[in-house]
Amino acid sequence: MKGALLVSSFFAAEAVNVKFKTYVTPGCTGTFTEQNWAVAAATGGACYDLTSYSTKNQYCDEASQQFRQEFYSGSKDCSGTPVQQAYPLEKCSLGIGGAEDPTYGVVVATCDFSPAPAPCFGRDTMTTLADGSTVPMSELTAGDYVLPGPTRIIVNQHKNALHLSSPLLKLEHGQGSISLTPDHVLNVDGSFVAAREAIVGSKLGKSEISRITSAIGGIINPLTTSGKIMADGVLASTYPEWIAGYMLGQSTASASSFLSFLFPATTQAYYDAFLEQFFQSTSPTLVHLKAVFPAPLVALTFIVADIFVAAGFVAFSLCSLKSLVALLAIGFVLKSRK
Repeated sequence: MKGALLVSSFFAAEAVNVKFKTYVTPGCTGTFTEQNWAVAAATGGACYDLTSYSTKNQYCDEASQQFRQEFYSGSKDCSGTPVQQAYPLEKCSLGIGGAEDPTYGVVVATCDFSPAPAPCFGRDTMTTLADGSTVPMSELTAGDYVLPGPTRIIVNQHKNALHLSSPLLKLEHGQGSISLTPDHVLNVDGSFVAAREAIVGSKLGKSEISRITSAIGGIINPLTTSGKIMADGVLASTYPEWIAGYMLGQSTASASSFLSFLFPATTQAYYDAFLEQFFQSTSPTLVHLKAVFPAPLVALTFIVADIFVAAGFVAFSLCSLKSLVALLAIGFVLKSRK
């Protein structure tokens, strides 16, 4: 059933950027440290290990203008009894540890509710083809084979969406650099985690990260059958954070993948013409369902979505075929009149 979830990786996470300013001095004065995270706009999410504590279900509530989370003091795996926290946006709030535990300082939280683009790579990222040559990811199309594996490209997301841009993290390391969105997953210190969890000193393969900077840039995301790809020489996932843990290492058998194998050019054209914009507008719904539905119902939801995507492909193909036949007929008539 996990293979049917392949279609879910077409969807972007409903991410909202939250900025935390943490002050040591009560009243939110003096020096502070600043953190920027991508969190959900609706409840649900993985456990985040923040060294001396952990948090879960972090989300921004636009209706109440609050940032909410579950706080686990002294726990690195969200075990134990959580403290439910709600911080009024733009206002000085109690310490992260709560009123009874001001150890972690006081905070000002700010949420940016503007729509966030899909978790992706920087558009100028290079990848390695099955024959060992390298090309820009933006040149890939459905049906191409890349490393590791080799693995097949199901569809190249945002291939023609040159207008899309996103905040990117640039991870500089001993053998080069890689740019990707903070919630895109790559292999850091031997484990697949979101890019924002990488720190200076972490290793990408055998190369150590020396510097991390941020920028705004164009995006691209070739979706592969294995869920993995070599990006600027670094092993990365093609999945966003919200679904990567579920999908990596699992079967990707699905109607969408099968159609892409049989008709790669038509699949890419179908995605570019219809699915690109559709998935951007409907992604919040799937992300929310993933957070609140039990696993069997989540799988069923994505099976149904996969069927609808495949049915749309058939309709798109038939319409394209009819248009081609009509053009050929018109050409034949015009030629016969000469």
